[in-house]
Amino acid sequence: MKLNVIYGFLFCLFVEGLFSCSKDKTTEPLPCEANALFETEIKPIFLNNCTSCHNSNINYAGVVLEDYESIVDNIDHSMSEINAGTMPYDEDFTPAINSSLIDVLNDTLIDKIECWILNGMENN
Repeated sequence: MKLNVIYGFLFCLFVEGLFSCSKDKTTEPLPCEANALFETEIKPIFLNNCTSCHNSNINYAGVVLEDYESIVDNIDHSMSEINAGTMPYDEDFTPAINSSLIDVLNDTLIDKIECWILNGMENN
């Protein structure tokens, strides 16, 4: 009887071990360039893809993305919209560019911005 209890206990431990060891999804860090240059790499992404709507004249949704200060001030919201692949859409306002950032910014550009953020958003 004791042997059956021991085998039963060991079997339960074995089964528990099988199902408790799941492979956790881990995100590998982005292969970031050490020094993404704001003026020559990051700012042009925003100027070419965002400022047709988010400039000091149009100021769509109260967001301006023309210079270092305004980009840094709005980076959390901007990255949230970029990663979601959406922009706020208002039927009374038709953006001069595509209404979806996912069509405008490819993964390489998004990764470059994220690496710049991870490296401290230097103004260089």
